[in-house]
Amino acid sequence: MKKLTKTSIVSLAAVALLGTGVATGYAASDWAGHQNILAININLDKLANKIKSQQSALDQAKSDLANANNGQQQLKDQLTQQQAAYDVLNKQRNDDATSFQQQLQAKQGEIQQKIVEIQQKIDEGNQKVADKQKEVDGLNGKINDLNNQLAAQKQSSDADMAQAVKDVQDTKSKSDQLVNQYVGN
Repeated sequence: MKKLTKTSIVSLAAVALLGTGVATGYAASDWAGHQNILAININLDKLANKIKSQQSALDQAKSDLANANNGQQQLKDQLTQQQAAYDVLNKQRNDDATSFQQQLQAKQGEIQQKIVEIQQKIDEGNQKVADKQKEVDGLNGKINDLNNQLAAQKQSSDADMAQAVKDVQDTKSKSDQLVNQYVGN
């Protein structure tokens, strides 16, 4: 950019000097340097056109730079908006995860409490079954005792009955004998 400015200043100074020279040259058209001045004027016109062309390219580059800066700022703004949206969603995700974790822990606590209650009921049921089993075992013991007593009494009764039958048979035999002996048939 400095080079272009220096070139512009030098070009303008040369044009100014030549402008006065050209005016004088027209006055004295027969002057020997007239052709040189014409050539210099052509060269100055070329330089002026080149400066205009480069100035136009510079202006276009500045415009492109401004557009790029605007585009960059728009992208930065979009990035900022996207980052803010991401932050909101990330916070919501974290809040949801925390809430879910709390709910999960609460449910696990409820489930654990239900497991404890069910285990207590099972233990109570097992205790009742054990108590009933003791009662059944006690009754079975009594039944066995009674069956043993019954069997003993039956054996005793059978023995007594056998003895009584024998006694009755003996008594009948004796009575038959006495009747036969004294009464005769």
